Amino acid sequence: MDMFSIYGTICGLIDGTLFLLAAALFFLGVFFAPIVVKKEIGPLLWYPLWIWRVIKRHIDPGAPFLRLWALILSLNSLSLFCNLVSGLFIVLPLLFSFLLGAHIAIISLKELGRLRLFSLILNPVSLFELPAAWMSLSFGMSLGRELYLNGYANVFFLFRRELMGYLFLVLPLLAIAGLIEVSLIKALGKGSIMDSGFGGENGQE
Repeated sequence: MDMFSIYGTICGLIDGTLFLLAAALFFLGVFFAPIVVKKEIGPLLWYPLWIWRVIKRHIDPGAPFLRLWALILSLNSLSLFCNLVSGLFIVLPLLFSFLLGAHIAIISLKELGRLRLFSLILNPVSLFELPAAWMSLSFGMSLGRELYLNGYANVFFLFRRELMGYLFLVLPLLAIAGLIEVSLIKALGKGSIMDSGFGGENGQE
């Protein structure tokens, strides 16, 4: 089997309906975020603001390119791997989809004072990171659906199947996004992190 056939098989793991569901819940979270910020709902504000402080503290524009890329890739890949693993708990990928959008929007509102949805969604980094995130969430949803319908008897086989999608589809997208993001950080400085993408704030764990 040649490489194109292998990737064709792996692409077949993507459930378009679940991918769109992940995207829809993401945008629901985005549009819910202004309410959270306006009403200062502490439990929903704590995590995204804490992780954003951590990210800003560790993202050093003066660090070597490959080190910075490896850091961002590690943060994002771990976050999206948790999206996949959340499928073991059936409904968590649905919640994580919503929280992903909410957290990113909360950070934008707190950092910039406004929600610049167009630049947040259509910047060069997000064009790769968002599909990767929704894909990882759809893999988690697919795993959760199968476990709900058929039980945990084949959990290892099901998890391995979705893991192949993560390794061969999600990680390459994150690697490309990381290269673009580091290039922007190097060119524009630390202040570009918010505009260039999530900077590691891909998740909600």
